[in-house]
Order: sequence, then structure tokens, then C-alpha cells
Amino acid sequence: MGMDSFLERLLDGTSPGEPSASAPEAAAGGRRRGPAAGSDPTPDPTRPSPSDDDSHDQAHVAPRDVAAGAAPGGAAAPRIAVYDTLTSPPRVVSVERDQVPALMDAVATETYRACREQGGQIPYMVIRELIENLIHASFRDVVVTILEGGQTIRISDHGPGIVNKDRAVEPGFTTATPQQREYIRGVGSGLPIARESLAFMQGILRIDDNLGGGTVLTINLPNQSLAPPPKPAPTTAEPKLTTRQKRVLVLLMELGTAGPTAIGRELDISAATAYRELGVLEKMGLIDSSGDGKRSLTSEGVSVLDSIL
Repeated sequence: MGMDSFLERLLDGTSPGEPSASAPEAAAGGRRRGPAAGSDPTPDPTRPSPSDDDSHDQAHVAPRDVAAGAAPGGAAAPRIAVYDTLTSPPRVVSVERDQVPALMDAVATETYRACREQGGQIPYMVIRELIENLIHASFRDVVVTILEGGQTIRISDHGPGIVNKDRAVEPGFTTATPQQREYIRGVGSGLPIARESLAFMQGILRIDDNLGGGTVLTINLPNQSLAPPPKPAPTTAEPKLTTRQKRVLVLLMELGTAGPTAIGRELDISAATAYRELGVLEKMGLIDSSGDGKRSLTSEGVSVLDSIL
């Protein structure tokens, strides 16, 4: 179903299969038909001229006009106002689409993009749920306001409003009509999902009455100017040791000090080989010479052993 027929039935209060009282005008896009063949073309002086009859046709303006800024009651296309600061006027984006699904997608996507550009962290799913809720207001006079670096979004309309605000955020309570369920789930899950998702992030969802009728939904996340994570302290890369070198370090830990002869005897290797391994470990800074040919562990050597054992 196109947005035309949806809004016409929604505003007329008719159900599917039930003719609207103004069906001829609705079929003609909200404009009166010309005189039928054989009728008296002479205008009736008691009948208002077309220019005086605009109010009669306002309820039948096609939804493509809603997107173009000529919605019923003089409403404009949904607008997104982005406040960089509260001391300067906002940047305003008008979102224009001629079908309900496309309009919901565009408003949700543009809102999410603007929030992210400001540094906001409100999830797309939360934004989408609240934008879909606007179908109850026929997207009448929708304004999406983005504040506080994208951490606060205020969505307002001039629809029927929400009388019982406590139940509106409980699963299962819904006012969705059969026509509206063609575009949304309509099972009373939108606001509860948004509220619980925000609560998980320590955010809030508030519902207020709008000025002049309608609803204002405010979603807010705490301002988290996330500082970059502290840089880890520089660490020296752990030296790559052979199995024999590790055994030499372990032996030095047990003996305290030892020379190549003792090391070779304990590890069953030649003194020359032990001398060579001790030289490599000394260059790594893991052992130190005591001046009498014997070696002992340095503090770095002890740390390496701790990480190995």
C-alpha cells in the first residue's frame, strides 16, 4: 500500500474495505472533480470558490506532498536540526520521501549519521524504533533535534499524543491500527526495546507532551568524552632463548654463581659450549660476570625466569 492511501484512510478514520466519505476527492488527490457530463456548468453562487475551499481538502493531501512540505494542517516534511552549540542556530536538514517505508528509512539513517558526526553513541536500532513510532502521528510536523554532541536526540510531532505514558513503555500495549501494521510490527515493542537498550548503556528515554499537542520523545546517553586509553608502559621484548640457555639460567638461579666448568659439568656439555652460552646470555643482559670467571643472574635475568617458570 502506498503512503497516499495509508494517510487518507488514517486521517478519514476508515478501515480497509470501508469507503471514505470523501472518496471522490481522495481519489482525485484531494481536488474536486469537474462537472459531470450533462450537468449545469453554471457555478452555484452559494458554493465557495475553489480558492476558498482549501480547508476542506487538507485532510486529503497526498503523502508525496507530506514529504514535499505540504502535509495536512500545514505541516512540513520531517526536519533534522543539529545543534553544534546552543548559542548558534542549528543546521537543518529536510527529509523528503514519497512512501512510508522510504521515509522511515531516510529519517532514521540521516539522524544516525548526524549523531555519529557529532560523536554520539546512540545505537541505530534505538533511533529506528523511535522513528517508526512516528507512524502513529502520520509523520505530522516531525522535528528531530540532535544535541550535546549527538548524545541527546529529541523527536517531536503533532500527532494524537500518548495519554498513558507508563504503559507505552511496557511490552504489549499498542494503539497500532491494521493499516499501520503494514509498515511496523504493531505489537507494542518499539518503545520498550528502545528504553531497555538505553538503560543497558546507562541512558534514558523520556516521554513528554509537545506544545500544541503531540509527543516529544527524548533519548539521552551520559556525556562520555572518552579519553584515549592510557598507553601501555613500554616493555622490552622477551628475549628468545634456546632450551639450553634456559637451563643455564635455571642453574645459575640454583647455584647463585657458577663458571663455565661447573655449568658444563651440571648440564653435561663441554666447558667451551658452556662458555659460549654464558657469553650470549651476558650480551642479553641476563647474567653478569663477577670478575673471577663466574656469572650470576641480573635483575632482568630474574624477570625472564619468572615469566618462563
